[in-house]
Amino acid sequence: MSLLKIPLILSSAVAVHVALSPPHAPPKSEVVHDNFNEWVIIQHIKYGLPIAKIVYWSVSLAETALIVTRITDPNTLPSVVQNTISPFLPRIQDVPITRPFVLGTALVTAAGYLRWSCFQTLGRFFTFELTTRKGHQLVTNGPYSIWSCTDLRPRGLDDQGVLDLPGVKLVLLAWLLERTITVTSLVRRINQEDEVVKSMFGDEWQRWAKVVRYRLIPGIY
Repeated sequence: MSLLKIPLILSSAVAVHVALSPPHAPPKSEVVHDNFNEWVIIQHIKYGLPIAKIVYWSVSLAETALIVTRITDPNTLPSVVQNTISPFLPRIQDVPITRPFVLGTALVTAAGYLRWSCFQTLGRFFTFELTTRKGHQLVTNGPYSIWSCTDLRPRGLDDQGVLDLPGVKLVLLAWLLERTITVTSLVRRINQEDEVVKSMFGDEWQRWAKVVRYRLIPGIY
């Protein structure tokens, strides 16, 4: 494994950490919470996002440790570390830096930067909860003058043999279930967000919506 892979792994971990960290916590009086779907999203913000960051950092740091271990003489490591990792090393294969890995890392890092840019553009108006804040303004510049896309970074876990480790498949199954519920809730929230913003800004929102026509997928939806 190449040491060059380490900064790529850590850069995507930082990007994910930024994207999943709420920039502002609004007072409860400003949070729109009038249906089950929004309740699901708020629970995800409270519990799902912190867990997701812990899991992503754990996987990234474990992968980094694996790379270091592969290029380090095992005899130089503390005996506790040797005894812990030795049963698993034969089951985990070396995976070089591939084009999908570089592309996925680039997408995640770019998405993290885009998310941070949204935080900066909206300022205190950017909240993970659906809110109507005092002095709320319709922001149409920066990232909000266009629309964006989502991404997924392939980690190649199956190729590395990580899926054969105890408990990994169960964790991934739980993660897939959590992602399915969250994405479904967020897609359903789009209409609610539109209705809230439309009620607040009326004609101003209508003019902006005609310019930025697509909600999620450019040219399609």
